[in-house]
Amino acid sequence: MDTHSGKISVLDTRIGSIELDMGLPATDEDVRHLLDASDFQRACQAYLWSLPLVSMAQWQHAARTVLGMRDHDMVVYESLADQLGILSAEGTRPYVIGLPELSRTGVLIIDYPAGSSAGVILDFWQRRVQQMGDGGPDGGAGGTYLLVGPGQKPLANVSNYVVRSPTNNVLVGFRPLDRDPARANALIDHFRMYSYGAPDSAEPTTILRPHGRAWSQVQPRGLAYWERLSEIIQRERPLERDRMMMAMLQPLGIERGRDFAPSARQRRLLEDGAVVGELMARAVAFKGPERELRFRPDTRWREVQPYDSDSEQRQPNIIDARAEYFYQAVAASDGLGGARAGTTDVCYVTHCDAADHALDGARSYRLRLPVRTFPTNTWSLTVYETDQRVLMNNGVGIAARSSRDPLRFNTDGTLDLYVGPTVPNGWERNAIISTPGLSWFAIMRLSELPENGNGSSRPPRLPDFEMVYG
Repeated sequence: MDTHSGKISVLDTRIGSIELDMGLPATDEDVRHLLDASDFQRACQAYLWSLPLVSMAQWQHAARTVLGMRDHDMVVYESLADQLGILSAEGTRPYVIGLPELSRTGVLIIDYPAGSSAGVILDFWQRRVQQMGDGGPDGGAGGTYLLVGPGQKPLANVSNYVVRSPTNNVLVGFRPLDRDPARANALIDHFRMYSYGAPDSAEPTTILRPHGRAWSQVQPRGLAYWERLSEIIQRERPLERDRMMMAMLQPLGIERGRDFAPSARQRRLLEDGAVVGELMARAVAFKGPERELRFRPDTRWREVQPYDSDSEQRQPNIIDARAEYFYQAVAASDGLGGARAGTTDVCYVTHCDAADHALDGARSYRLRLPVRTFPTNTWSLTVYETDQRVLMNNGVGIAARSSRDPLRFNTDGTLDLYVGPTVPNGWERNAIISTPGLSWFAIMRLSELPENGNGSSRPPRLPDFEMVYG
């Protein structure tokens, strides 16, 4: 509404009433209010934009400071305790991850071992640069990869495959797929990564393990989020696509070549922006448009839409698509997902039971799978606590059940899986213990789905969780 009184008018807006003098803000207070609103909105959108970058930077920071990882080292995250710091880890196979900084190492040589594995190189925006292993050009036979960073020159005749990264920092990771533990461990032990030209004098690749040390790759909250963003911005070259967003960060005290020392005003806006930005990300990731995301109208399960960096510029909204995926997951890649070349894999997620209520760690639920008509023999169900989006830390070391487990079936061939704080007598092998006081969500990963005949997979009739008691 515009109420005139001579030259003065009042405009009612979403951020309150603004007094205007011939169309201009009439008071210094209104000017400050408008500029604060502008910078707050910038902080919220910068939070959504930077989620994949801060996720990688936090992983690298934690691996260096908590686990002692150097640029040439790899960390094996195998047990539930090891994987507790990873956003939506799959929980049934180990992750082997390195996070080198190419501006420090120079060109890297990766001697990738032979054997069944799913490997990948990601830039720090979590875009796939190269697959390795079964799904890569070596096809599981192993090979030498030359990893070249921005401004670095590749060298001829020193490797099978040349890989160029647009960022100085990268993730190098793989998952051994062989079910034989001896062969899987041998593959890990034979991995080597070193600077070009000095394989003997360079720091040798050391295989590290968390050994019970608490660490987290999850994006931090509050001012710590922006500290991590500012720190990685100093060590990365801005991509051309991100220059406008970088300009929006400048009034908030975040820019290349500048120490992060926000004023009291900037601190308040950044802290508020982190809170609301995360709520926006949570709404997009967990409560997105149901009609678009449910893969069947008769289910609460939704298909997890993997972030496809190869078609990034063709997506209708890059920021929302990235926020939806990277708020609740990390390392979007067929490589770290453990997919085998030539198979059809899909993930489904649910946050609600059959009555459309949030899944509660204090209550017990049953998921009855119609195994005789289930379209795959290879599946896993993993449970995560909602707040941190990490594996359910239930004290027993098991947050997933899969087709590889010795499960108990019903006499009619169906399979009951239980999630709750207590286990029905005799069904311990089929249960995942939940933690009272925490809400949770579940991801069902299905592999080797049959096709419809047109190249697409046939979606299963996946039932909802039913509350059985609690």
